[in-house]
Amino acid sequence: MTPPTDQAIAALNAHARQRSADVRTRIEKALTAMRRSGATININAVAVRAGVTRKTIYNHPDLREKIRAHTTIAPPPEAAATDSSIVSALRAQLTANDAELHRLRAELRAKDVLIATLYGQLDTADE
Repeated sequence: MTPPTDQAIAALNAHARQRSADVRTRIEKALTAMRRSGATININAVAVRAGVTRKTIYNHPDLREKIRAHTTIAPPPEAAATDSSIVSALRAQLTANDAELHRLRAELRAKDVLIATLYGQLDTADE
């Protein structure tokens, strides 16, 4: 395989710079549009609006700081003076379901390990 020519390397570098500039432009436009519309501004929201990953924004510290300077925090929803018994019961049920889900996931992980071990023993028995 022949190494790339200087011209090819220069073209690749130019393309990478152009892509980076395009991403920066999309992020800045998304931030501007969100500020104008009064939308909640945070890194995740800007990334979604700009069509980029959060990692991309984190790789540009100046853009990250710009976003943080305009970060708005959504006000907490107005809580009722007292939770009704139905809401309390649903919260308790959700907590119980989360605990059960956690237990089942741990059980599945243990069974996956057992299956992998048994497949390993089968492979060594065939040899």
